[in-house]
Amino acid sequence: MLLEGAIRHGREAEVALRRGDVLAADVPCMRMIDIISELLVGVRQAKTELNRKIAELYLYLFRLVGEAKVNDDPEKLSEALTLLGFERQTWQMVCDKLGAAQPPAAGPARSPVAPVLQTPHAPSLGISFEA
Repeated sequence: MLLEGAIRHGREAEVALRRGDVLAADVPCMRMIDIISELLVGVRQAKTELNRKIAELYLYLFRLVGEAKVNDDPEKLSEALTLLGFERQTWQMVCDKLGAAQPPAAGPARSPVAPVLQTPHAPSLGISFEA
């Protein structure tokens, strides 16, 4: 849900920036930054190698969106949206794969570990996910 919110607000900000309405882009861009901050906090709590690499991706996104806001740059925002879209798809693949591999559990749903995806724009994190 956080990724969906970040993408929704990012699209709103990108549309506003492309039409030159910097003021209309301000609030959705700040909401996007807030959501990415929450994602970053969530993965930085555990001190595993995987969490460190995911945190690097989220930190990169945080910087990218921050630069887009400061410079009113729709291209940087577009890059961040592309990466967030890949992250959302990756999470969906993990959930689908875990759902197909396990029989339905009687207890609460377990949270899968977030995979990191390699893109030409994101920093190399050394981890990839294969469907």
